[in-house]
Amino acid sequence: MTKKETTTPAWVKNMLALMDQHSFNPRSLSLRAGLNATAVRDMIEGRSRFPRYDTVQALADALSTTPALLMADGKSAKTKGETFGQDVELLTEIIARLQETAEEMGRELQPREFAAMSATLFRRLLEGGDIPLTKNRAAALKPQIHDLLEYETLRHKKKKG
Repeated sequence: MTKKETTTPAWVKNMLALMDQHSFNPRSLSLRAGLNATAVRDMIEGRSRFPRYDTVQALADALSTTPALLMADGKSAKTKGETFGQDVELLTEIIARLQETAEEMGRELQPREFAAMSATLFRRLLEGGDIPLTKNRAAALKPQIHDLLEYETLRHKKKKG
């Protein structure tokens, strides 16, 4: 019988890189994720090769990532991780500004309407690239959000009337 060749799975490499980035050791990550104190060590040492989804979710939360990115192969995780971080930052800014502008205009948005507007703005910005990823982004977003809210207000009035 030949000795079984072991290789470190990509997700373990991702986890190790993120642990280093967040200054976690195996025990501290295990505890932060709400796992058994030796769970991460067991994963690193190959005793736990295929963790359950809830375990991956807990680890991803503790490492400020997503289960999909944690479990991805190294190459795609890096690319997706960079894009994901930028997308989340942009979407967070859109949501904050949309909420702020709606309140200023005295407009109460239903959850579905709010989500649709956020998605529309997000897609428009990604496709057009006309909003800089800078500190002036909030000022650049405001007019577009204001225009979208006015348009939707007029559209709703025409539907009713």
